[in-house]
Amino acid sequence: MIEDRITLYRFLGIAFTYPQEGFMEILKKSIELISSSYTNLNKHGYRITGIKHLKDSLKELENMKIDQWQGLYTTLFISGYPTTPLHPYESFYKEGLLVSQSSDELIDIYESCGVEIFDNKEFPDFISFEMEFASFIIENENGCKPVFRQFFFDHLFSWIFDFFDDAQKYKETHQFYKSITQIGDGFLKKEQKILEKLIDG
Repeated sequence: MIEDRITLYRFLGIAFTYPQEGFMEILKKSIELISSSYTNLNKHGYRITGIKHLKDSLKELENMKIDQWQGLYTTLFISGYPTTPLHPYESFYKEGLLVSQSSDELIDIYESCGVEIFDNKEFPDFISFEMEFASFIIENENGCKPVFRQFFFDHLFSWIFDFFDDAQKYKETHQFYKSITQIGDGFLKKEQKILEKLIDG
């Protein structure tokens, strides 16, 4: 089941990245990879929903030109007018800023596990980075055990559900991103319970 969890975290990290040329093909392959993991996790007590809506929403995105998709993403997450409706950054939810103490703490956590961010266009607390790091420390549990609680409970779980909730409630959120947040919400709520028992045990 560990591999299935790692797969879901990686998928969520990919799904929230800025769409570039060829991104649709990457998404399709990723969805193929998570299909069995999605089923396996639900058999083990997870309550993950949203994959059918996700697949349906891809049909609409396939008919968009890449610049249209990029515009949709930008409006939702980067610079919407008159305000940006959704902020996929931990710092925004905890401190109301896009660069803050949370970002600095995450850099230290990443580096303690030998992980370095090479994308200078994004902040360390960007949702995709946190999801990718979650998959990394689960895969490398022994080497990263000292930062498990700090990363998951002081960081990822401390804001992500509010972000998912905002994305679900905002009426202009595209169905693709609503589906991703629906999948993420079901998955991470169970993860929170599992990791709490694991760490305390």
